[in-house]
Amino acid sequence: METQNPPIENDNVSGSASSTDDFSGFITRMCEANKWSTRELDNEHAIIEFTLDQTRSQTLFIFGFDKELEFSVPSFAAFDSLENVPHLISSTLLQMNAKTKIGFWCLEQIGDKMVFTYMHNVNVNHVDESFFHEIVTTLIQRVDEFENLLVKMSGDESTKTENSQ
Repeated sequence: METQNPPIENDNVSGSASSTDDFSGFITRMCEANKWSTRELDNEHAIIEFTLDQTRSQTLFIFGFDKELEFSVPSFAAFDSLENVPHLISSTLLQMNAKTKIGFWCLEQIGDKMVFTYMHNVNVNHVDESFFHEIVTTLIQRVDEFENLLVKMSGDESTKTENSQ
């Protein structure tokens, strides 16, 4: 027996979910308004792929839980266990959380790895096309900035090693 999410109710927020939208209909409408296409879409989740340059892309996941939407973008920073997660990176990202209005950093278990992920949770009735765009682009940008910093730091480390030899 297949279960479906109940229709999303409207609290009269302009452009937000209509009373006849289900999760996939809502996501389709938001993506069409922003000229994005989904890689995967059903009535429980959506995946949107964003190409950043010739070598890199970001994957956005959206999950629907009743009236709540969970947006998440995992970074490439993945660790075998919680003990292997660098304290300095965790502490820095937690401090950044206090300064952001959209999204937050967390450690998410994905498969057998602990992955730094940028997420945002919101009631679907508060999301219109513009806010959907702002959430998605903010999450993609935050993870891209974080990954670029990690790449730069790893490059700096190899330069220091080369210079000290």
